[in-house]
Amino acid sequence: MELVKVNEAMLLTGLRAGDQLIFAHIFHLYNRVLYEFARKTIDAKEDCEEIVQDVFVSLWERREELEVDSLKAYLFSSVKYKIIRYIKHQMVKRKYEDHFRHFESTYIVPEEAEESTPLLPLHTRLSESLQDLPARCREAFQLRIEQNLTNSEIAQRMHISKRTVEDYMTTAFAHLRKSRKEILGTE
Repeated sequence: MELVKVNEAMLLTGLRAGDQLIFAHIFHLYNRVLYEFARKTIDAKEDCEEIVQDVFVSLWERREELEVDSLKAYLFSSVKYKIIRYIKHQMVKRKYEDHFRHFESTYIVPEEAEESTPLLPLHTRLSESLQDLPARCREAFQLRIEQNLTNSEIAQRMHISKRTVEDYMTTAFAHLRKSRKEILGTE
């Protein structure tokens, strides 16, 4: 079905008034092109869909205070900034994954070696040193290590911001590095 061409001023007026049909028209008009725009940078289809969906949710929620001259420019800019935040998040996520792999290879003892390895006391002492962390920080770190949750999942489960989770992870890894040096007597 061919959508009726309507100028942007009419779309913006209808959107600000809370007209759901106008919003649906805007969605159908821009959804595909915004998705394709996101796909030029992001490989994951689901993530692109989520970015575009978030932009439309934000558009609807902010419709009354929206002060833009060009709806198209606003939507593309919104997607662009979501893509930038997504890329930054992926970089942070990779950094924590690398930290975790390093932590795992350095501190976590394989089950078959647990009984015979001299690292067991180190592993035990490092685990005990986690008790020195603040309770919420320790809880976030344990969710990461024991359940392999992402920062977003931890934030959701603990009802805190993702940024707070990132701070907790930084604190926990710094604490473990310091504890390891103290236990091993190295500087």
